[in-house]
Amino acid sequence: MNTRRLRIVLFALVAVAQLAVAGGAIIRSELALRTGEVFRFRIQPVDPVDAFRGRYVAIRFALDRAPAPDGLELGRRQRVFVPVQRGSDGFAAFAAATLDRPASGAYLRLTSGGIYPDEDGIRRVWLSMPFSRYYMDEDLAPEAERAVWNGPRGERESSVTIRVRDGIGVIEDLYIDDVPIQQWLAENVAEGSP
Repeated sequence: MNTRRLRIVLFALVAVAQLAVAGGAIIRSELALRTGEVFRFRIQPVDPVDAFRGRYVAIRFALDRAPAPDGLELGRRQRVFVPVQRGSDGFAAFAAATLDRPASGAYLRLTSGGIYPDEDGIRRVWLSMPFSRYYMDEDLAPEAERAVWNGPRGERESSVTIRVRDGIGVIEDLYIDDVPIQQWLAENVAEGSP
C-alpha cells in the first residue's frame, strides 16, 4: 500500500511541476504582450515555395545582427542580451550585444550565431531570432502569405510589431504598408488586389 501511495504522490508532483513550467512560460509571454514596450521590425521575403505551413505566415527579420563591442568573444548558440531601441526611421534597432543583462531599457534575450564581420567589415553578433511565425485565421493565412511575400517587391513594406518585456518578445501584429494585416486583407482581398 505504501508503494502505491508513493507512486501517486510522485505522479502528482511531476504533474504539478509540468504545469508550473508551462504556466510560467505562458504567463511570461502574456505579460510581455500586455505590458511590454512595442517595437516595429522590418521583415524580409522568404522562399515562397516553403514560406507557409498550416495557419501561419513565415517571418524572416531584416534585422538579425547587433554590433559586437571590442573584446566580446562569443561562440555559437551562446545566450546574449541585446538592447532594443527605436531608430530614426521608427523601426527597431539593436545596440551592442552583451553577456550581461542591461540595467535599464528594453532588451531581448537571444541566442548568438557567433561574431562575424558584415559586408562593411564591421564585427557583428549574428542573432537567432525566436520569432519565425505569425499565426492567424486559417482561411486568411494563404491570402496574407500572398500579400506579404508575393506582392510587388519594393512596393509593399512588411513589418511586425513585437512587445518586449524583461528580455522576452512576443509578436503583436503583422503589417503591410503600415496597415494591420487583418485590416489590409479586408480592404484589398475584397477588391481582388492582394
